[in-house]
Amino acid sequence: MHKIIPLVIFLSLTACGGGGSDAVETAVTDTATKAAEDAATAAATKAAEDAATAAAKAAEEQASALAAAAALQDAANQAQQTALQKFGTGKFGQSTFQ
Repeated sequence: MHKIIPLVIFLSLTACGGGGSDAVETAVTDTATKAAEDAATAAATKAAEDAATAAAKAAEEQASALAAAAALQDAANQAQQTALQKFGTGKFGQSTFQ
């Protein structure tokens, strides 16, 4: 009889002992999930900032190119106007040069 009581106690303790490992496993999984989410958020934020910077730079370069094209067009118009005035009326297509 004195061998049965320790055996019953031992079996009851081993049957109830699995709960602690689930809690630890859940905590580890939650921590890993949180770390992965934080890393993904940081990477997405960095990528968005890089894309916004690149878009701003491209827009600035495009504005600069448009300004240069407008300046070239103005210079061409001025040169054409000067040439037309040399030849006569100063109106396009109505030159008096013969």
